[in-house]
Amino acid sequence: MRKIVPALAAAVIATIGASSAAHAAVNVINFAVGDSGGILSYTGPTLESSTAFDLDGSILEVAALGATDNSSGLSIGDTVAVSPTDIVFGAGSGKSVLPFSITKEWTASVAEGVTPVGDVFTETLTNVLRVDRTAPNAITVFLAGTVSDTAGNFTDVPAFLILQANQVGGPGTVISSSFTNTTVLGTVPEPATWVMMLLGFVGLGYAAVRRSAKDRPALAI
Repeated sequence: MRKIVPALAAAVIATIGASSAAHAAVNVINFAVGDSGGILSYTGPTLESSTAFDLDGSILEVAALGATDNSSGLSIGDTVAVSPTDIVFGAGSGKSVLPFSITKEWTASVAEGVTPVGDVFTETLTNVLRVDRTAPNAITVFLAGTVSDTAGNFTDVPAFLILQANQVGGPGTVISSSFTNTTVLGTVPEPATWVMMLLGFVGLGYAAVRRSAKDRPALAI
């Protein structure tokens, strides 16, 4: 599986690049974030049956930039902030509204496309699109909301975030997690392209975050 997922991500990202070439007016934000420095925990007996996931002080760093990212203003190693750190997605697997919104913020460190250095982005996630609980000791939560920036280039633009967490050794062992953003401003791609973007970056986030899961204890609460 570990060999297949990165290969899938690479193939899908290549497809995304071809699609974006046909949409020259599109400003795209695509990046993956890995965790480090905190104690990750979840609510429930196992990760796949959990109802909430707590970052608990983790430092979230940019681990990968998508081939089509041209407006995030981020570089590898830049940090992003998520508040609150306790992400409650409930016991279901279908669409729902988050009990409280999740705010994700970052500041552009490089000038990129329409984004100047210092541009502050605020992403507000309000809905759960679905929760994938099919893999043992793993969970993937698909969230949706909007993103805006202080430069005024993004104003309540639809944004999608994928939270993926893995606990390879089962309850009581180390948890690794990643966040992957997909945001498009301008000519919106076809629905099939959205699906490929999400699938590709799940693979990208999974591959990128492996480096951050080192000697951190994990708790089930």
